Amino acid sequence: MTATQTTFKLDCGYARGKIQDTRKFRNPASISEMMEWCDTHQHIELKDKQGRWRTVKVNGKVRTWKRDSERIEVPCKYGLYEYFVLTARDIDNVLIPLAR
Repeated sequence: MTATQTTFKLDCGYARGKIQDTRKFRNPASISEMMEWCDTHQHIELKDKQGRWRTVKVNGKVRTWKRDSERIEVPCKYGLYEYFVLTARDIDNVLIPLAR
């Protein structure tokens, strides 16, 4: 982890009671780190629009392009019917959890 990499705490997006599950995260430093993280894990954490973390399933192989190394696509699934694709623009929403 570099000196410019910052860590932050986020609440769980699933908790509905008084007790919140708070965890420490950091964002990937580069697109290659995001690609490696999504390749090696079946479930990853993302930041939602309310600023809480959610768990999604990586639903296939990370796609890369030979001509443009900065272009990647990560197919994901959330819940029963929601499917979406993460791109390099979504690097700020991908979270890497730190040890508790």
